[in-house]
Amino acid sequence: MAYDPASGTLKSRPITLRYEIPVSKIARFWEGLAEGKLLAVRCKACGRKMFPPQAACDRCHSTDIEWLEVKGVGEVVAFTHIVVKPASFQEYPVYTPAIVEFKEDGVRVFGWIAPEVPKRKVKVGLKVRVEPREEDGRWTWVFVPVEGEE
Repeated sequence: MAYDPASGTLKSRPITLRYEIPVSKIARFWEGLAEGKLLAVRCKACGRKMFPPQAACDRCHSTDIEWLEVKGVGEVVAFTHIVVKPASFQEYPVYTPAIVEFKEDGVRVFGWIAPEVPKRKVKVGLKVRVEPREEDGRWTWVFVPVEGEE
């Protein structure tokens, strides 16, 4: 690390992280994003709904699951603005991850508030919808305020 007296900071060497995560059992989730849908799963054995999707129920361990689309209006139940970013997120401006409850769909979803939403507008109780997006050749999702909320 090198000390920079002008800014009073230590500058570390750049690092690159790359992960290869096997997702074949939940590939339908990524296909759904490419189709403009955010998918969760429901265990056919016990009825538990889960997001993010997983291949086996974390309650009863059944692998008999079905896909369901998260498409209603959700409500922000928790959020934070990330100013000091981890190494693999240094390229992003300040971002806001949130947990959103979709009562009609019966799931809570973790994701980012869309970067174009002013930080001062984000609050617990904000009504949002999910919007799948392709960024840098990969699919993701963001939360955007519903009409009249922004």
